[in-house]
Amino acid sequence: MLECLQEQLLAMRKQNMALRQVVKEHMPNEAATVFEKCVHEKALALSGKGTGSAQAIQSDDEDESKEPNCLLLEPDFQLMQALMESQQNFTISDPSMADNPIVYASQGFLTLTGYTIQNVIGRNCRFLQGPGTDPRAIDIIRRGVAEGRDTSVCLMNYKADGTPFWNQFFVAALRDDTGKIVNYVGVQCEVQEEAQDREFRERLRKIPLPEELMRDDNDDAGDEM
Repeated sequence: MLECLQEQLLAMRKQNMALRQVVKEHMPNEAATVFEKCVHEKALALSGKGTGSAQAIQSDDEDESKEPNCLLLEPDFQLMQALMESQQNFTISDPSMADNPIVYASQGFLTLTGYTIQNVIGRNCRFLQGPGTDPRAIDIIRRGVAEGRDTSVCLMNYKADGTPFWNQFFVAALRDDTGKIVNYVGVQCEVQEEAQDREFRERLRKIPLPEELMRDDNDDAGDEM
């Protein structure tokens, strides 16, 4: 499911950029208006109105500023719509706020992790981490977020009752019609241990080692010879 969503998002973004370029070239004076209208009005659902657990988020004593309120580019909106309609486990965070806190959590996420909406909103998603969480996996996520690129990694997370589980985690940047990152969406999927071991080892092989570690390995190999 995650790979399918990643492929769909990439294809939609490529198509969106191509169409935007055509509009800029052939309709330079009307381009800004066209781009604004291309953002579907249903993206307002991300403001927390009428979207499942968003009703649980909305309460008299909660700060409405914690909710995402920016219109998204059409491909990003379609990704969010697909996640909502398929009832996936996901959260939305707001990088414009200190520590990039969660501002929306789907019912699927709450069911998977055992947390209540009150325990989630306003917190960074690192609360899912624990003693068995590999720091290398966290570093992969941090680099992806810092660079604004889609990232997927499998890591050990913990439910509210302390139960560990392997989480196939996917995070993508959501952009407004100017290309500015306004939110991040994180998708969680519980997987079996065997699958995560294989996937994580493969990803680690693709990560370049620091030069000093490579030199140490070469020195050790020379000593053994």
